[in-house]
Amino acid sequence: MKKEFQIKEPCSVARENMQEIPGGSFCDHCSKKVYDLADKTDDEITILLQTNSSVCGRIQADRLSIPGEKTETPYNFFQLPFRAIASGIFLSILFTSNLNAQKKKIDTLGVAEIQGMIWVSPKSEDENYDYPEPVIMRKLEVKPSGDSGNLIQYQSIVILTPYKRFKSEQAFKNSINIPADNIRMSNIFVFEGTPVQNGELNTNKYFLFVNKRHIKEDNTLNLNLDQAKGLPFNPKNKDFIYFLDGEEITIKEFEQYQKENKIDSYFLPEIYAEELFGTEYYFENGAIVSYRR
Repeated sequence: MKKEFQIKEPCSVARENMQEIPGGSFCDHCSKKVYDLADKTDDEITILLQTNSSVCGRIQADRLSIPGEKTETPYNFFQLPFRAIASGIFLSILFTSNLNAQKKKIDTLGVAEIQGMIWVSPKSEDENYDYPEPVIMRKLEVKPSGDSGNLIQYQSIVILTPYKRFKSEQAFKNSINIPADNIRMSNIFVFEGTPVQNGELNTNKYFLFVNKRHIKEDNTLNLNLDQAKGLPFNPKNKDFIYFLDGEEITIKEFEQYQKENKIDSYFLPEIYAEELFGTEYYFENGAIVSYRR
């Protein structure tokens, strides 16, 4: 049966940079497990896709194809010609579609339309392959100061970008791994405390603008917690613009994702929202920015 996958953009994370774990490998760049799907049947992969809203996996090239592929183009940025790739090459695919939201009944992989990222690992003798640009990661070491009253008791630090958030691990709460290209001229840092049970926005969260020039060459960053601000959220005002991973969504979609406990969200007032998305939106009442977990 013909397999059809819609690929959004390449992923340049190399497999050799991943840590091997049972059933696959771990990607430090995305902090996700990359499943080894090579030995799994179509039915097994279908079940995996139906039970997970976001899955990374590696699978043989000859099990995939793309609708409308163009054989005259060796490697297209958005649609790679899988059938033209030699057998034995593996693809790493980040499946980001919500299959339930697509309202499609999935019996086999043949009806799954999946948008995501793809990384191609060619054979060593493939001299004509145009290798993607490597992702340059920066490990920022935050050195907090100020806040003598110890009012900000945070468990992790987050950097917000339009399409993704980058979060420190609880065991290393002052270290954040982030691609260099995601560091903007002015960055939004969030010091996050204990999550609240009711999911109330911005509770135990403190926001701080950080200029890129404050990041030193050794990737250390001195931050004064006295400058961090709490941004209280007033739910009475419903006239917000809602975003999910950089895409504008409706309030009904936001409430459904929130009800299913699939997202983490932040309320951003006008100046913060414009810093992420620019001035093309009308942010007088602020924005609700969400990210898939």
